[in-house]
Amino acid sequence: MEKLNDLMQVFDVYNPALIALTILCVAVLMQSFLAGVFGFKGGVEVPGQPLKGSHKNFSFRALRTYGNSVENLPVFAITLILAIVADVSPAWVNWLAGIHVAIRLGYWGIYYSGVGKELAVPEHSHMHSGGLLILYSRSLYSPRSFEIHPL
Repeated sequence: MEKLNDLMQVFDVYNPALIALTILCVAVLMQSFLAGVFGFKGGVEVPGQPLKGSHKNFSFRALRTYGNSVENLPVFAITLILAIVADVSPAWVNWLAGIHVAIRLGYWGIYYSGVGKELAVPEHSHMHSGGLLILYSRSLYSPRSFEIHPL
């Protein structure tokens, strides 16, 4: 039980990042239901087939947003877990995780609403990659020291 308490103390400083991951997981779960309800409404889209609609159709945007979320969630979760295991500065990890989730939620809101124009260059992918790069670079230059207890 003592080892479990030690492990929990390590994760304790990363609570905000883990809460951000939880919020993102719940949001993607909600998107799953939205994609099922609104994505195939009207018969424009067919389950298991490539999307036929355009950005003008809400069903198209709902399915595209959900697909994008499903692609990005594992990358974010694994990067977050690796940053915690590598003992990257909790301040950086917590802030970047919170910023990532806020940007993702904002992106979904904008994309669902259909505001803005269709972009040929995926700027959101560049922002996402930049965040991952920052997490990686911080792990190289400022790991916190921590004690490893023998088994």
